[in-house]
Amino acid sequence: MGWNFTEDVEQFLGAAGEFLRSRPAEHNVALTVSATVAAGNSPGYPNPPLFGWLTRDGQVFGALVHTRPFPLGLFGLAAADAAELVAALHNAGHDVDYVVGSVDVVRAFAEAAQRGSEVVDHQLLYRLSRLVAPRPTAGQARLAQQSDREVLEDFTKVFTTEDTSAAFDQVGERLSYNGFWLWEVDGQPVSVASLSRSVAGIVRVGMVATPPEHRGHGYAAAVTHHVSQAALDAGNREVLLFTDRSNPTSNAIYQRLGYEIVEEQIQMQLGALTVREH
Repeated sequence: MGWNFTEDVEQFLGAAGEFLRSRPAEHNVALTVSATVAAGNSPGYPNPPLFGWLTRDGQVFGALVHTRPFPLGLFGLAAADAAELVAALHNAGHDVDYVVGSVDVVRAFAEAAQRGSEVVDHQLLYRLSRLVAPRPTAGQARLAQQSDREVLEDFTKVFTTEDTSAAFDQVGERLSYNGFWLWEVDGQPVSVASLSRSVAGIVRVGMVATPPEHRGHGYAAAVTHHVSQAALDAGNREVLLFTDRSNPTSNAIYQRLGYEIVEEQIQMQLGALTVREH
């Protein structure tokens, strides 16, 4: 009964995997992060990951994943479960600075923590309904190779966490399973997009980036359409993506491509406390 915590991803998936797969769209980050850790690429290394699940009467009612320096992710919880989780984390000696999840649950968590809080990110989770081709534009897509690493790092540096004490090689991780595509015009890279690891028939588009000097030509839409089609061709049942709710340009692009909103999520920063190792 109650919350269980572990650093063992296999134990976590054995206990909570069925629960996570029951709503793979909403739980997609937990599934893909778990797959990444299981593959030996642990975000936040050398800090060990933290996994947790809430059980009542033998059933799982919620889960969490925390791979520093990324925020604590909450999955499937009800807002009424937040106070119990805050107490369980405190009793286990696990303090967090950032938490992310559905709006009502994260707000309830922050209120229960009583440390002061601030919303630092507000995102929309999209699911692909029916892929629609964008307006034609110059160029073509190419699967990125290890030799493209410098270009990929330059294009996607906006996604690099500000906390470099435990940096995660996101570019290397996605290159390891051929997860990046470049959009090129006359052989010059002008935009990039990637796919997460496929888990439970779900894959997530991410790290879509176009340098300022190449924007306004439809390259982001073109490369996003390409990777979305690649995800479908690979047999995935659902294709997802996150975007900043306050960015009208990216939201309009994804909606025109056939993506529909699943839910809103927020990330909150809690009051400044030292994060204890575990």
